Amino acid sequence: MKDVLLKLSDEDYNKLKWVAEKLGMGVNTTLRSLIPNIKPRPARLIDERGISTAGFHDLVPVTTSLNEDKLEDLLTDLTRKKWALTLAREIKQQVIDKEGNYLTVGTYKRLSRWVHPHRQTEREKYVQPIAETISRLLFGRVIKRC
Repeated sequence: MKDVLLKLSDEDYNKLKWVAEKLGMGVNTTLRSLIPNIKPRPARLIDERGISTAGFHDLVPVTTSLNEDKLEDLLTDLTRKKWALTLAREIKQQVIDKEGNYLTVGTYKRLSRWVHPHRQTEREKYVQPIAETISRLLFGRVIKRC
């Protein structure tokens, strides 16, 4: 079980209290009964032009003619070197392990930052060309930085 601290404005608390009174329940019981009905917004399928306004979990389609073996080799290389591990895991999960032919906007942005790093440390110099190749495999071109 997790403890959660929920801060409500006075206005929101008064609304919750009003609902609780109408239902003949306490505020805590009313709040607990509403939680199963809280659902995240469903992911939307967007094109790359909509990245700047997209939600973190919205989906960006990747090419359907993907060379998965080459992609998996590149991801294994990143994993072995232990650089860009999160990027490698996310792409593997979302594309190779077949959640679909999509990347989440969060993963797309992470890839774009590796493709166009601001620093030039040993790590960035190693990962950047691999990230470019991944970008070409997934989108047919080098993506822009978001």
